[in-house]
Amino acid sequence: MTSTGVGERAGKGLARQEAQRRVDQVVAFKRELTELEREGVLALGFEERNRIERYHAELLAQLARQFDVDRSEGQRQMSLGMRIASLLGAVTLSAGVVLFFYRVWGLLATPAQVAVLVSMPLLALAGVEVAARREKTLYVAAITAMVASAAFALDLSVMGAIFNIVPTPTGIAAWSAFALAVAYAWGLRLLLAAGLAAGMGYLLSLSAVAAGVDWTSAIGRPEPLIPVGLLVLAASLTRLPGRSEGFPAIWRLVGSVGTLLPILFLSTWPEVFSYRLLPVGVLHVVYDAAGFLLPVAAIWLGIRRRWPEVTNASVAFLVLFVYAKCFDWWWSLMPRYLFFLLLGGLSVGTLVVLGRLRLKLRQV
Repeated sequence: MTSTGVGERAGKGLARQEAQRRVDQVVAFKRELTELEREGVLALGFEERNRIERYHAELLAQLARQFDVDRSEGQRQMSLGMRIASLLGAVTLSAGVVLFFYRVWGLLATPAQVAVLVSMPLLALAGVEVAARREKTLYVAAITAMVASAAFALDLSVMGAIFNIVPTPTGIAAWSAFALAVAYAWGLRLLLAAGLAAGMGYLLSLSAVAAGVDWTSAIGRPEPLIPVGLLVLAASLTRLPGRSEGFPAIWRLVGSVGTLLPILFLSTWPEVFSYRLLPVGVLHVVYDAAGFLLPVAAIWLGIRRRWPEVTNASVAFLVLFVYAKCFDWWWSLMPRYLFFLLLGGLSVGTLVVLGRLRLKLRQV
């Protein structure tokens, strides 16, 4: 596999996204032109209209042949269904491979077991290469890549059992590196998100080991995810060669979720989820303040930098956090009817604030 071939495949997602945007622009132009003519604002002559329509027809045909873009709303809906089907197919095929493996495992000798473990992810990667060369949408390639990742995770687990290797966080790091390498080689965003999440889990496990906590219980101490999530968010600004379009957005989304989600648990139960480097009362105040200030800052940053994934994730977290704190603070102090009336009032207030913000953005 040459570096040029990898770069071409990684750039396939970029080229297809650009082609799809061009198709959307053409469709929007046609609709607006029809509306302008209906309103009497513009009237093109027969020659001009014929030249434009001929150019657009040739352009759309070329883009459809080269990139398999969606030229209509029906095709777009079918593409969404295909993406959902590919995700379900990846999950079910991966589960089938693992279950079949355990079904026949006891029938194989140790050399055969090792040979099967080594060959499974390699064969799956070969399948990814074949699928990526034959299809432009990469749906089948994404399914096969997920199967390869599941096979590699199975390798790590079973190899350790065969040779009595004590499980360590290194296995998570190895799977993360495998997933990221495959994601960048073939431009697969779902696998990129999984690889980033696994990498964050690896750093979380290292923090638990450094603190003297069993690494398998690291998820119960999610504090290190906050700086790790910020690091992932900052890393989205770097420009890596061969990065497909949409990859920076995945980095930002994973980083935002990794930063904000732990605060929801730490602000409510710091005595359970925190390493308690500070008194519990101080931790309550710190994480309560962080739960309100960080998403507000992220919303502002997302709007300013035009990062919709950061804005949407931060808005969703802020709403969830407000409701969680309402339950935490007032559920045991208020009559039930008054509590839910208060939540309804907060919802209306949120709509008003967001509506005014939207109006200001439209004026800008």
